[in-house]
Amino acid sequence: MKWIKILPALVLLSLSSCNEKLKERNDDQKTRIEKWIEDIDYFEHQYLTESSTFSKDSIASCKQLLADLKPALDSLTDNQIILQLSRCVAMANNGHTTIHLSRMDKVPLRFYWFEDGLYVIKTDSSLQSYLGAKVLKINAIEIEDVQKKLNPYLSGIERWKKYTASNYLSSPEILNGIGLTERDSMNMTLLMAKDTINVVFGTKEMGNHKYEYETWSDLYPDSTETGWTHLLNTSVNQPLYLKHMNDGVFHTFLDSVKIAYFSINALWYKCSDFEDKVEKFIDKLKTKTAYDVVFDLRYYTGGDYTIPLDLATKPPKIIDDDRRIYLITSRMTFSAGLVTAARIKYFGKDKVVVVGEEVGDNMKFWAEGDYYNLPNSKIEIQDSKFEHDWQDDKFTLGKTYWINAFYGVPAGDLNVDKRIQLNFAQFINGKDPVLDWIINEVE
Repeated sequence: MKWIKILPALVLLSLSSCNEKLKERNDDQKTRIEKWIEDIDYFEHQYLTESSTFSKDSIASCKQLLADLKPALDSLTDNQIILQLSRCVAMANNGHTTIHLSRMDKVPLRFYWFEDGLYVIKTDSSLQSYLGAKVLKINAIEIEDVQKKLNPYLSGIERWKKYTASNYLSSPEILNGIGLTERDSMNMTLLMAKDTINVVFGTKEMGNHKYEYETWSDLYPDSTETGWTHLLNTSVNQPLYLKHMNDGVFHTFLDSVKIAYFSINALWYKCSDFEDKVEKFIDKLKTKTAYDVVFDLRYYTGGDYTIPLDLATKPPKIIDDDRRIYLITSRMTFSAGLVTAARIKYFGKDKVVVVGEEVGDNMKFWAEGDYYNLPNSKIEIQDSKFEHDWQDDKFTLGKTYWINAFYGVPAGDLNVDKRIQLNFAQFINGKDPVLDWIINEVE
């Protein structure tokens, strides 16, 4: 009689298998519009419901946008739909809650925003004649206006958007998504020497793809990259911020000017002995107490802020009372970079001088979260779950990132004491105006 007992289980298993096959068949039979509607429903009823970073007003705005989007799906390209969803996510007004667009196809040129404009700093080998060109327009629209049109679709504050846009502006798919270009090409107006030219560039798949948080590293002429040609020559002597960029974590002691220099950037994960480097730096600093300290966090876009904790707490106690701590920040100082800067500012107190640009986020922000994947398009949404408050160090159980209970500080602000931006001429001539200014102050 054992077969009688197992019969129900066999029936259920059979039905389950049939249901799975039916589901697969139904998925294959769904139209493009039906799949997008399912994704939008998931976005609205699961993602928006579970997310913590949207205000009531922004949720209402998102739902209205989604309601307007559904009847228009048939007239929109996939790129345009994705950008509308990105616009919804950007309404969270938080840089860590985002749809990453960096995988969209790009033309084989890479840009960087300098103080005096957007320039081509890297191309594939067939386009190297355009290296050093200044980007004036895309599809006859002034580049600053293109940036403004793109901003509503990008997450974060304005300074962070300008950084991420330097990567996105090379993507026709993204700009097509907001109605500015064709899907696979763009017309660019470039200034080359004294000549203004118009060139149409098509998309091209290139190796060594960079996640947008790391695109600042395009500044570095990495000789290991294949297929790319860089504006700078790897054999030319480079300033410290470029010379050791690929190391992720670097420190040195400039004895001629009595400066202890420590740099962290977003490639910190490449450094297998990060903690050891911190410890060695601090140990050596104990023998050089008459040195000023420079913490270069201008390209530290995020990571694990608990690794460099001692950099904030120990140097202020080690160096002589009349020595200073120069803190270099930029719009790329974000997430763990911002946290590390805030802790240095707090513990260093009056010793700290902030130099460079304003950081890439507010002192109160959301981070640490989950990823949501839309069921059909597989679009990935990074969503933040916990709050950080590095202004007042207000802690709310269940809302604040728990580790901040141990390491949080009320840093107040990270206002820049001396604002200095890198311009294009300084870049190509191997100059670092920020460190040069600090050395002049020390001397």
